Amino acid sequence: MQRAIPVPLPRLLSLLPRNGLGASVYESRWAGKGLPVPTTAAPSSNETCRWDVKKVKLHTDNGKIRARAYGVLHWKGKRITPQDKEYEPIRGGYKYLWQSAVPPQVLIERAQAAAKSREAAPSPAEEAEA
Repeated sequence: MQRAIPVPLPRLLSLLPRNGLGASVYESRWAGKGLPVPTTAAPSSNETCRWDVKKVKLHTDNGKIRARAYGVLHWKGKRITPQDKEYEPIRGGYKYLWQSAVPPQVLIERAQAAAKSREAAPSPAEEAEA
């Protein structure tokens, strides 16, 4: 399974094709709690907790990425967004870290580089012995 670094939602959307429009995204803490989240093997599984991104307003001002994202929330396969609404604002975009069902290659490469640097660095116990 390809792992990527979780990032704030605006950064994630900026790295996805079409600014994340149509993507399935989820808060990384949901996976940590054991909730069913989309994976690269089954990105469109119906029994997951996810936001399906329907509308994105992405701005880059002074090198900072700002975004307002709107979508449909699915929780354990059930649509939570009311049926009379096409979509609703995705909350917590800056507060929490997010991942995508199909992660951007840049984030996968950063995760692999971080893992290699952790393996190459000596552990504190090894440093104490030296």
